[in-house]
Amino acid sequence: MRGGTVRRALSALAAVAVLTLTSCYAPDNFTSELRLSRYGDYDLTFDGDLLYLPILYDYQQGKVDPADEARRLNEIRKDLIRDSAVKSAVSEGKGRFRVHYERMGRMGRDQLTAILRRDARILMIKSEPDNRIIISANSLRPTDADAMTEAGYTMHGSFRITTDANVVSNNATEVRPFGQYKVYIWNIENALSPMPYLVMIRDPDPERPLP
Repeated sequence: MRGGTVRRALSALAAVAVLTLTSCYAPDNFTSELRLSRYGDYDLTFDGDLLYLPILYDYQQGKVDPADEARRLNEIRKDLIRDSAVKSAVSEGKGRFRVHYERMGRMGRDQLTAILRRDARILMIKSEPDNRIIISANSLRPTDADAMTEAGYTMHGSFRITTDANVVSNNATEVRPFGQYKVYIWNIENALSPMPYLVMIRDPDPERPLP
């Protein structure tokens, strides 16, 4: 291996090491949907892979002891299912887990909910006292995204929001009408793709006012 190639590989691994300090999980091969009413009722699903980045880095560095591998993977699975919305999490090896996630409810006046949890956030739904509801997915820094790509990791999938709300800002790849609703679609092709972002203004619900 030539010197330049070695330096690029080491730089990529170093950047992935930094990435592991700021994020635990990255999605791949996924489909995810959020159905969101103009009053703030939501139904959120995710089907796809979650990659546990710290152990991926350890695999790259040869730091995973085969005698300890099963225990480490089981600990990651236990961490995933701490979230009651994770209905199943099946190890596919090398730190990759096939996950089915379902969560539903109504956003409060000032509330945050997330896939997975606040401390392992991939996608955030945040309601504000001014009636805004903000949906945003974690973005990787360009250097981190480059490092994932160079190390052979991918981030591929689709996310959609179906809503009848007053949407005031979004960066969707595509928007389709669907009766009284609109469907906002994001096609994630790699770690450098723009991550989903949408802002809506909640309507007051005369039958179920917020506390």
